[in-house]
Amino acid sequence: MRLLTTKGKTPKQVADELFAPATAFAAQQEAEVRAIIDAVKARGDAAVIEYTRRFDCPTMTAARLPVTAKEFAAARAEVGEEFLQAVATAAEHVRAFHEKQVPRDWIDLTQPGVVLGQKFTPIARVGIHIPGFTASYPSTVVMTVAPAKAAGVEEISLVTPARRDGTVHPATLAAISVLGVTRVFKVGGAQAIAALAYGTRTIPKVDKIVGPGSVYPTLAKKMVFGDVGIEGLYGPSEVVILADESADPRLLAADLLAQAEHMEDSPVILVTPARAVAVATQKELEAQLRRLPRKSLAAEAITRYGGIAVTKSLDEAVAVVNELAAEHVQICTAEPFALLSQIKNAGAIFVGQSSPVPLGDYVIGPSHSLPTGRTARFLSGLGTMDFLKRTSIIYTSAAAVAEHAEVVRTLGALEGLEGHVRAVEARLGSGVQGAGSRKQGAGEEGGGRRR
Repeated sequence: MRLLTTKGKTPKQVADELFAPATAFAAQQEAEVRAIIDAVKARGDAAVIEYTRRFDCPTMTAARLPVTAKEFAAARAEVGEEFLQAVATAAEHVRAFHEKQVPRDWIDLTQPGVVLGQKFTPIARVGIHIPGFTASYPSTVVMTVAPAKAAGVEEISLVTPARRDGTVHPATLAAISVLGVTRVFKVGGAQAIAALAYGTRTIPKVDKIVGPGSVYPTLAKKMVFGDVGIEGLYGPSEVVILADESADPRLLAADLLAQAEHMEDSPVILVTPARAVAVATQKELEAQLRRLPRKSLAAEAITRYGGIAVTKSLDEAVAVVNELAAEHVQICTAEPFALLSQIKNAGAIFVGQSSPVPLGDYVIGPSHSLPTGRTARFLSGLGTMDFLKRTSIIYTSAAAVAEHAEVVRTLGALEGLEGHVRAVEARLGSGVQGAGSRKQGAGEEGGGRRR
């Protein structure tokens, strides 16, 4: 794992060096995704089946795309009661957390003759993409569906890729069943995103698409944005740990490996002013890596995308962490809550050495769908508000119109928008006259000057 110092560098320069090998979209991948989207828009189910047969299941047909009640029942029987209870417990925690995020409609009557307010409405139709051709991610089902349910979304269409035999992993199907989603289609990747965005005979069009995936569905979400909404573009899972001399290198190494085992391109970074902790963590990583089942993936992530930055001070370490703006930030210091307010950019903050990221990945409450690739500078994790629309409410009495008319006149004149001014003055009896009630003025033949 790379070890670097901050001597002679700004926090941003350190962050850039640590995060230098960030994933970039290749032009070839963009062209492939664009071709898939165009094909699905033009040919609907036929294109969806064509690409699903090519990438996932060679025998897929349109009739087999929807998951049946029989398939759900078989999945539940196969996974067993212990698994179903684990999913139900996680879903309960995640939904309870997100129900606390639900905003209240409000009305303000402070100004005489004016009623202002906001109301929040669930998005009518949401599509959720769950990856899973080579693995099962029931936790992602929980972390995406539960917030949508908390927001009150009524129509959820879920897509997830089929395996070679045309089935979906039973753990994924069982989790979907526990969450109460029944409209599920055995398709993934860019073709699934396109089908949700534009609709086919089998797969209904939605208003917004959420959920993680490989580079292909991620690129597809980027390309269909504007025709539908999206919540963000997610990359490889990542963690940045802020530690001081009190941190336990054994725990630090375990937490770094917990994220490194996701994928070979998962960035895992330790930032600390304590060189002794940095060196000890490197040794722990070597020892623990040998015992990790997914050690080849984790080793690649640590070697290519991992890094340890030794800073001059804890304050500088905090500055570097903020520049990294990571998906997961762990504070492993003697007084972690004292630093909490100083962390400005993070998808989720895990406070103290007793708070491992896997609790957030599976059960504790917040969604694990979080901004990656340093986008926590301007994005938040998936939450209830991603499934709600905010609408303003405005009422003004005639007296209130008169009170504010002069501001409209001034700004409307400045911007050259005379129609704005006329629309206000029409309410005052001094603006636009109807065709049959024009008044003649001395300076204008056939009628007075119209403002």
